[in-house]
Amino acid sequence: MHIVLQVLAALVSALLVAAVINVAQRLYQYHSSPLKHLRGPEMSSLLWGNMREARNSDPGVLFDRWVKEYGSTITVAGLLGARRLLTADTKAIAHILHNAYDYPKPDGARYNIARMIGPGQCAFALINIYPIGTGILIVEGHQHKQQRKVMNPAFAASHIRELTTTFLDKSIQLRDILAAECALNTDGALRTDALSWLNRVTLDIIGLTGFNYKFDSLNDNGTPNELNVAFSKIFSAGSSSLFRIMQGYIPIFRIVPTIQGAAMRAAQATMSRIGYNVLNESKTFLEASGGEKGNEGRSRDLLSLLLRANMSTDIPASQRMSDEDVIAQVPTFLVAGHETTASAVTWLLYAITEHPEVQQKLREELLSVTTETPSLDELNALPYLDMVVRETLRLHTPVPNSIRVAGKDDVIPTSKPFTDKHGFVRDSISIKKGDTIIIPIFIMNTDPAIWGEDAAEFKPERWEKAPEAVSAVPGVWGNIMTFLGGPRACIGYRFSLAETKAIVFTLIRAFEVELAVPHGDIAKKTSVVQRPYLRDNAAAGNQLPIIIRPVRA
Repeated sequence: MHIVLQVLAALVSALLVAAVINVAQRLYQYHSSPLKHLRGPEMSSLLWGNMREARNSDPGVLFDRWVKEYGSTITVAGLLGARRLLTADTKAIAHILHNAYDYPKPDGARYNIARMIGPGQCAFALINIYPIGTGILIVEGHQHKQQRKVMNPAFAASHIRELTTTFLDKSIQLRDILAAECALNTDGALRTDALSWLNRVTLDIIGLTGFNYKFDSLNDNGTPNELNVAFSKIFSAGSSSLFRIMQGYIPIFRIVPTIQGAAMRAAQATMSRIGYNVLNESKTFLEASGGEKGNEGRSRDLLSLLLRANMSTDIPASQRMSDEDVIAQVPTFLVAGHETTASAVTWLLYAITEHPEVQQKLREELLSVTTETPSLDELNALPYLDMVVRETLRLHTPVPNSIRVAGKDDVIPTSKPFTDKHGFVRDSISIKKGDTIIIPIFIMNTDPAIWGEDAAEFKPERWEKAPEAVSAVPGVWGNIMTFLGGPRACIGYRFSLAETKAIVFTLIRAFEVELAVPHGDIAKKTSVVQRPYLRDNAAAGNQLPIIIRPVRA
């Protein structure tokens, strides 16, 4: 017993030492960072900085308010007062994004992503647990370049065209389910939760197109398969909390066991096991077919395309991805290819219920198409559908902010001068290695200096002639920041756009949609992505109550 107490005492002492070192490092960063010269809001808490305010409100709106009050280049306080650069300057953001490997994701952000999508392995140290994730959302530097090179062919426009049939088939299945539900009611109307249905259809889609796996979420037979259950557990256990944030940015807290952590590890084990089975099936098929296309499902899914590219003689053996790296992409596909699109379509429905004239104009264009299964080229040839999707992704970006850390001391150029808190006018931002940068996606998508005085309004027609200033926005698509830009821009943006258009095409042709509650009752909350909830019933969780009716012939 005495020995056990000695060991525990030594462990506690080591933990305390580690905590003191971590705090000392943060205090040094706080006092030595050149960001201390920038304007910004006062810290509301010595421990949390401004983070509690951001967590308890819509962070995009809060950051927007601060930028309007203090200027386009400011500093906000993170955990223990750590300074964070928040800039909406297009030239500064372009510099950061295009020098992506000098500005990687911070360790804390990578840790929290790894908890969600599963690390490749876990390295245990006496006072820390560091997940070493191998998914493309987590890796940095050379490893990211290697994965991007191998994965790019799977996300090429030509391959996305081949997946459009699956996007439409699943969308039609959802349409028919909803139509049957409407028919059960005497008035032909159905009140339902749009977010729930869209989560289910996008999960089915990414299962089939990602790795030829049938989630069957739309088939409500009461027996969800184990991968569906595992994925649901990861998202329910992975919801944001202040303690989880502390685990990300103060590594010592990562060794504290939690019920949520245990649930996530069990779910990840299930995902990993099934992932290896799917990988082996794909390998067996590709080896038997000599790497050529054949089986409709197996040859077209992203995992098979990734494996085919990885086996290509164009890629030296030393640059190929390991099985562990390939498996790590399975939960990455699920998170990035499911949650974001479901969020985007949910907010599109919200927007067109608020603007029925937009809904009617969109429906008229969609009904002009003579087939319910158009090709991707035919979908992309619908100008108003494209405008509505662009405007939704601009105004209701699924992810409102991203975060980076300076990998070296740097001077970041700006497109316009700004005034620091001492009254000096500056034309660049000095930054120190270790300083954190917030990429304000929502702010840049709604900046009146770029988009005009009506920037906060939903107006698809603005895309008929977008302002010249939007050309400076360093996004990979559509002159918006939603998919970011540079070497770490969203690799699956073409996939997401095609899937979104297919779902919207199918549903809006078939149904008139209205919101089941006043629009003012809907608020946003960010946990991985922005989701709607009811202001007066937040405990009920994320939802978008709508009423749908079949379109009259």
